[in-house]
Amino acid sequence: MIVLCSSGTTRRGAVGRFCGAVTLLAGLVVGGGTAGAGTATASTADSAIHPNAGAHTRIATDRLPVKKIEKILQADGHVSSSGVLEVDIDRTDLHVTGGQPRVRFKDGFQIQHELFFQSLGHGKAILNGDLALKSQEIQPVIDAFIAHGITFQAQHQHLYDLRPMVWFLHFRAIGNPLRLAGAIRAVIGVTSTPLPQHSPPNPQTPLPTRKLAKILGGDATVGENGIVTVTVPRTDRIRLGGVIVSPDLGVSTSVQFQPLPGGKAAVVPDFSMTSNETQPVITVMRHKHWQVGCLYNQETAEHPQLFFSHMFRVGDPVALAVQVREGLDRTAARHP
Repeated sequence: MIVLCSSGTTRRGAVGRFCGAVTLLAGLVVGGGTAGAGTATASTADSAIHPNAGAHTRIATDRLPVKKIEKILQADGHVSSSGVLEVDIDRTDLHVTGGQPRVRFKDGFQIQHELFFQSLGHGKAILNGDLALKSQEIQPVIDAFIAHGITFQAQHQHLYDLRPMVWFLHFRAIGNPLRLAGAIRAVIGVTSTPLPQHSPPNPQTPLPTRKLAKILGGDATVGENGIVTVTVPRTDRIRLGGVIVSPDLGVSTSVQFQPLPGGKAAVVPDFSMTSNETQPVITVMRHKHWQVGCLYNQETAEHPQLFFSHMFRVGDPVALAVQVREGLDRTAARHP
């Protein structure tokens, strides 16, 4: 399925503008309760949802309160065909360059918070994602995770030569979806992220979106500045924190294309791999001269454990998509 998103449904394409101080949603804690009540830890929240190992044997189809979540977050998102809500919030206050040759990363390309919500039924949801941070924001964000009962999963860079360097902190939580939204909004509030943000009304791109999606075998969206994102789902079953999750919950491979002059593009695949897939993927991509930016795990209590690698290259977008597909063929990714 190819999705060319319009207003209110654009992935990785929110346009940010600063609108002054925002009142944080204090007292909205992940594990339930009211303002002034004790904050539930992530482990407490998890055990309350699935006390037995066999809990949640299938993905719930209950609808998320999407508009209410977006209102709390002050940013709009995109709902996948599996019902997962993704909200991307750009770090429009950061002006980042990276890669070789050096590329100015435009808003909507790589440097954003990514939030994924999946319904678990019975008024519960799982939240998974990561935040893009300046170095001085790392410790306050970790403290805010702890204060709001959010499980801190990983800390790393995605590309090693960003200027300024941007760090990514991954997290997850289970609870009432509105309380999850309130908790992560409070965490974002300790950063200098400009809010609110809104998707562009009519995103356009010079890139051959449908062709890229067909080559990669994924779902494509168009965001601001003509940036195209193609997500290629994994086909195996992933369990996170004891819950079976959708491939759309940030555990699949995504590939971003930023248009450049002369018909070229800066391309960053973020490969999702099991341990036995990492060396075959990295080997084929290095043979094709891709810059390997990192290799890390981004979730805890995950089965099978997944590893992720962001890579970078500039060139013809179609030719580079073909090369990325060769890497994907070494993983349990959906085929074209």
